[in-house]
Amino acid sequence: MRRLFALLLVVLVFPAASVAQRGLTADDVAGMRNVGAVRISPDGKWVAYVVTVPDLKESSTNSDIWLAPAAGGTPIKLTTSKKSDDNPKWSSDGRWIAFVSSRDERPQLWRISPFGGEAEKLSDAKSGVMDFAWSPDGKMIAYVSQRDLTAAEEQKQKEKDDAQVVDKDWRFTHLWILDLDSLKSKEMVHGDFQVQDPEWSPDGRQIAYTTVPTPRADDSRYSDIFLLDVASGQARRLVDNPGPDASPRWSPDGSQIAYLAKAAKNAGVLQAKLMVVAAAGGTPRTVAPEFLYQPSPVAWSQDGSTFLFWAPVRTRTELFRVPSAGGTPKQISDSRGETGFGAFGGPSLSVDGGTVAFGWSDMQHPEEVYVASTDGQWAPRRLSDVNPQLKDAAYGKHEVVRWKGKDGMEIEGIVLYPVGYQSGKRYPTVVQVHGGPAGTWGEGFSNSWYNFGQVYSGQGWVVFYPNPRGSGGYGDKFLMANYRDWGGGDFQDIMTGLDQLVARGIADPAKLAQGGWSYGGYMTAWTLTQTNRYKAVMVGAGLTNMYSMYSTNDLQTLIEEYFGGQPWDDEQAFRRASAMMFIKQAKTPTLIMHGAADTRVPVGQAQELYMGLKKNNVPVELVFFPREPHGLQEPRHSLDKMKREVAFFSKYVLGSEPKLVP
Repeated sequence: MRRLFALLLVVLVFPAASVAQRGLTADDVAGMRNVGAVRISPDGKWVAYVVTVPDLKESSTNSDIWLAPAAGGTPIKLTTSKKSDDNPKWSSDGRWIAFVSSRDERPQLWRISPFGGEAEKLSDAKSGVMDFAWSPDGKMIAYVSQRDLTAAEEQKQKEKDDAQVVDKDWRFTHLWILDLDSLKSKEMVHGDFQVQDPEWSPDGRQIAYTTVPTPRADDSRYSDIFLLDVASGQARRLVDNPGPDASPRWSPDGSQIAYLAKAAKNAGVLQAKLMVVAAAGGTPRTVAPEFLYQPSPVAWSQDGSTFLFWAPVRTRTELFRVPSAGGTPKQISDSRGETGFGAFGGPSLSVDGGTVAFGWSDMQHPEEVYVASTDGQWAPRRLSDVNPQLKDAAYGKHEVVRWKGKDGMEIEGIVLYPVGYQSGKRYPTVVQVHGGPAGTWGEGFSNSWYNFGQVYSGQGWVVFYPNPRGSGGYGDKFLMANYRDWGGGDFQDIMTGLDQLVARGIADPAKLAQGGWSYGGYMTAWTLTQTNRYKAVMVGAGLTNMYSMYSTNDLQTLIEEYFGGQPWDDEQAFRRASAMMFIKQAKTPTLIMHGAADTRVPVGQAQELYMGLKKNNVPVELVFFPREPHGLQEPRHSLDKMKREVAFFSKYVLGSEPKLVP
């Protein structure tokens, strides 16, 4: 019964700006190259990284691996396949880089010499390769692959006899070992569970890996760590914890394993703690129990005495060092921005631990690849230049602001000013609410359909990024501050923050808009039914009816943790926090956008809001993006989303709808 709305890709025509003050456009953002998977060589002399390039004509992306000298110099494009090459990992001797490539029908393992030559195919996994790890001696690779279809299953697929039984007939991931001399693979771990994140012991005799009971997103809270004895094929559980355990990392001597763990209660909401346990088994210990922030997986120092890890600290991401025996983590970076997503796989360190490689951006500089010394003064060196076409663009400046919520709680956010901002002048303002609700707005560059604040800045808008209670990066107490209170204190936090911008003479109270995706969409739908102060709103993949949302999405347990139970046990709690219960109060023109294949927030949530507004004569538009899950993936959809949102806000807030050209 799902109807897919045809999409019209539009071009927005605005008055031309001077070259010196050319702000970023939606086309600029949609065409930006992005860096990821930054990995330093064992000797610290080279950095491999991935550059992903969008193709708007084909509405697709392609990734290639690049190589840059850590001392500085011209980067080299190492792979040139027309299909994506991703996830580069160095062999321990630095002679090879293995990676996953889609240049064949299915993603397979390949390797290439960083010193030149053609790539060589290594695996022939029937279901493709998802992740992998080199053995310490470089003679084997452990990889994760989905269970192969049986002959009967393949025949059913061909005949389209493919009825799906919910919560049954899973295709679990298994662990294989590939011998690089014979190029033959052997299945080592299989069963009715998911295998993830293989990590070899330093002597190559064992592999630590994480299991999850099913592929369901809701079951990640039940992850466990196992150790495989490679010779015998026997596996044993490392620790017995009812909560999730993940990201095992061996000490250099192989005697200990560091990992991340949570208690079972509120595991989906609260942060993980850094733990260490003897590889032989025993009682785990918490390394830094009082640490306020969420550590990434760790990297051990060469002598095993310390860990390095990244952590989000309010609106920034910082690098920390802590003794492996326990103690207080010490911040060793001064990022003044955000490291890239690759950082959260753990720091990429040279073997001696003296150099770390990472992606980094701030709100005025798109993400690039950097290296820095982990000892002494923090002085990162930039290695890449992946978006030279933007060198003449002008970017708005930003400010981190703090204010008090109505109950006195300190709240923080970011204000991005328009290009050419003049103090004392009021500007149209768009409030952007992050997802999660445990997401965080950080001081990184806005280079996606999800966050394209510099596009608004270039067109004369102030952009307000609030981090209301429930946001990540502020500790567990702050994370749980919206327990059984969605649409309560968090909504008030955003409103009081906006009040401050109005009081400071920054925001024009007559020209306000708000938008958000996922939980940001929830908060915007809620806001739509609680206040009429906005001239327009955009609800992206928003949760609008918590009662119907509970049973139709894929994270029931997470919702239970926030609401304290199930909807049929406490109907009032779910109804009270649902925008649809207050739909007759809504008056604000609304743009609704949603992925047509979204299972995290099913399309019914958008349809309920659309019909409620339409039947109450509120101006509303509903747009579905075909094939898209919870986040947009196709470049043309990303471009359409940005332009459509700007056009909608321009029409209803500024009264100057841009000319739409097909």
